[in-house]
Amino acid sequence: MLHPVRQLQKTGKPFQSGFSLIELMVVVAIIGILAGIAYPQYGSFVQKSRRADGHLALMQEIQSLERCKSTSYSYANCTVSLGHSPENYYLISLESTSSTFTVTATGQNRQLDDTECKVMSISNLGVRTPDPDTSTCWPG
Repeated sequence: MLHPVRQLQKTGKPFQSGFSLIELMVVVAIIGILAGIAYPQYGSFVQKSRRADGHLALMQEIQSLERCKSTSYSYANCTVSLGHSPENYYLISLESTSSTFTVTATGQNRQLDDTECKVMSISNLGVRTPDPDTSTCWPG
């Protein structure tokens, strides 16, 4: 009796084990197609997750401005505390008068490619730009 791996085909030739080059190339092509679809989706997900850094910075600055106004009765002498978001994906700026303010987060570093939400802002009235009803920049 022959060893099970060395059994002969009906033609008298031993069975071949392993993969042919064509089978290997089909697998490589399938992996390439899946990677071509998955990688851009992953990049988009990461970009959207970085927006939380800008949201956090904007909310911190709004709280800081409200504390400043409660002591000086004006937004005019208030400033932004850090000038950038905690993870440095956004640069924070402030435009203010005695009774109004607008805090703006502008994408920096790796967030520059976020064309939809490169610039986000909130005013003292709570007006957010880009408009949360027509964009995906703001959660909820």
